[in-house]
This record gives sequence, C-alpha cells and structure tokens, in this order.
Amino acid sequence: MFATLSRSWEFAKISYGILWDYKKLIIFPLVSTVAAAIVTASFLVPLWTSGTLEMWMEFMDSESEAVATTTDQIWMYSLLFLFYFCSYFVIVFFNAGLTACALKVVSGEEPSIGYGFSMAAKRLPQIVAWALLSAVIGVVLKIIENANEKVGYWVAALLGSAWTALTYFVVPVLVMDGVGPILAIKLSLKTLKGTWGEALIGKFSLGMLSFLIMLPFLIVVGVLFAMAFASGNMVNIVLAGILGVAVIIIVCAFNSAADVIFKALLYNYATGRSVPSKIDTSNFSAAFAHKD
Repeated sequence: MFATLSRSWEFAKISYGILWDYKKLIIFPLVSTVAAAIVTASFLVPLWTSGTLEMWMEFMDSESEAVATTTDQIWMYSLLFLFYFCSYFVIVFFNAGLTACALKVVSGEEPSIGYGFSMAAKRLPQIVAWALLSAVIGVVLKIIENANEKVGYWVAALLGSAWTALTYFVVPVLVMDGVGPILAIKLSLKTLKGTWGEALIGKFSLGMLSFLIMLPFLIVVGVLFAMAFASGNMVNIVLAGILGVAVIIIVCAFNSAADVIFKALLYNYATGRSVPSKIDTSNFSAAFAHKD
C-alpha cells in the first residue's frame, strides 16, 4: 500500500509540476467550468420560467414517487439527452485542448492556448460523435435508474462505473489518433487491459492526493466564513462567500487539469510514445505492472 501511495505521489508531482510550469493551461478547466455553468443555466432558466422546473426535479430524483405520463417522460428524456450532449461536448472539447497541450510538453515543445484550442477544433467531428454516444449512455443509465426504485440506482451506478473505466483513455485517443467513438473505446480498453487492467483504480490515487491538496484551502475558506459570520457584517459574509467560491473553483480546476495531464502522460507512455527526459519512467513502469 505504501509503495502504491509513493508511486501515486510521484505521478501527482509530475502532473502538477507540468501544470505549475505552464500555469496558463489552467484556462482550459476554468473556461470549461464557466461554459458548463452557462449550459446548465440555459436549461434550468427556461424550465423555471415555464413553471416545469419542479416536475423536472422530481423526474431527476430517483427516489421520487411522482408518476409522469408517457408524453412527459418522452419530453423529459429528450431534454435530458440534449443537456447531456451539450455538457459532454463542453467538457470533452476543453479537455481535448488541455490534453493536446500536455502532449506538446511531452514532446519537449512549448504549449500555447491557441494550439490547444486549434487541436480541439480539429477533432470537432470526433468530439461531437463522442458527446452523442455519451449522451445516449447517460440517458440509458437514467432510464435504468428510474425503472426500479430499489435496485435501479445501484445497477445504474455499477454500469456507470464500468463505463468510466472503459473510457478512461478516450480523450487522449481522440486527440492523438482522431478516431471515432467506438474505436476510441476499443483502444482505451486495449491500453487498459494490456497493461494495468483491473489494477487501474487500486494503483491510481491521484484523486486522494488532489483532495489532500485541496484540504488546506478548504480549511482557509472555513476560517474566513467563521470570521465573517462572527463579525455579523453582511458585506463581510458576502465577500467571504465570493472569495470562498472563487478559491474552490480555482483549486478544483487545478486538480481537474492535473488529472487530464496525468492521463495524457500515461497514455503517451503506454503506447510507446516519447516521455520527457526529466521524467522518471520507472514510476510509469510500476504503474503498468500486471496484476498478479
């Protein structure tokens, strides 16, 4: 366990190191967050103004006992599909741009924001196709979740986890190989099974380390809120809230960017491509060890 944690820490240092050296890359997850918020608002505001937001919330709640008509269900699933498509498109587009920049660093070249966006735009057909497939899968999982109140949620969660594992390397595949969604899944799975397979989750704890990195910032935000509430000044409370939200968004974006960069580096190495000379490849070799 300690060896695994040590390797994960080395992986995190590599990913965060690249992000620290090229801080401008944080623009991708930040803009992605803003774009995702706009997409969400563009769906929720019309629902609210039309008076159907409550019905939508009941539909999205798997534990709700409300029964919708067939027509309402068709309308809601169609709306859900559009929402998923727009959301996945935004996320994958900006992740593709960040991945392209990370691979630029791997090749020993200086990345630029313009290059990342141009590569994402170049893969636009593949990104659209992937967003469509992901939206279909998302709707299917929601149908399964709503089908049975007792077991539907757990079945959907299990299938969703399997889907996440199968598509782990999809974004690097889309960027590097420019293939369609089905072949991208096959290549992602091939890379996963041919090297670390089921050991992926057990040997990859970047998420835990990201939380540890976020923890001090969360503590600072908590202290600011406590001080603001103790002062009893509404202005201080509002300012603390704005600052707290801004800090959390930036830290989450930083962690998200490091995760994308890590996947790009790992896929690059797994497929026999170049890795910067300053990176200790022994750590990558350990990560790709077969499960006994």
